[in-house]
Amino acid sequence: MPEAFDPMRILAGLRAHGVDYVLIGGLAAAARGSPVDTDDVDICLAPDEQNLDRLGLALMDLGASPTPDDDGEADHVTFMTIAGRLDCLEFGDGYAGLSARAEQLDLGLGIVARVASLEDLGEMKRTSGDLSGAAHLAALAAPALVKVEQGEAQDEREITIESQQPAKRGAFSRMLDKLERVDTFLTDLNNGELGRRKAS
Repeated sequence: MPEAFDPMRILAGLRAHGVDYVLIGGLAAAARGSPVDTDDVDICLAPDEQNLDRLGLALMDLGASPTPDDDGEADHVTFMTIAGRLDCLEFGDGYAGLSARAEQLDLGLGIVARVASLEDLGEMKRTSGDLSGAAHLAALAAPALVKVEQGEAQDEREITIESQQPAKRGAFSRMLDKLERVDTFLTDLNNGELGRRKAS
């Protein structure tokens, strides 16, 4: 059973291993000023093999175990850690744009993370059907948009989360395979099986 939900502990674990990610979901909205409650940490991962290796090390330190995929979505995997639930998503090629629009924010307790923009968070809410959450995030973003319009010409960039193709689950499967091999190695080492195998 996990201990009390401690998102900072999860983020500290990711930072300690240099995991490249953008914070999204309820925690990101809270960091942007939205009064939301959340019981998990949602991150979007940079989809490269080295980053998945670093994530694997962070997950081991956090005592993480994967949870069953009930909704059948292929672009994310959920882990239960000693500090609560962690949802890891991949946006494939869309990660570069998400990361470029994100901002480094000090979340307190020495934790600094890249947090998705209000516009991206709002679009994710709209895509998921949470129109109330999307409206609230849009209201938070409005003062910043007005300030831009009063200054230089506003960037006409359109944020289209829907056009970002989710990465194949293969990357997560490879990461889970690596974690399973490490777990098998540690179990064999603890039981003294490793030496007997080499001797034979």
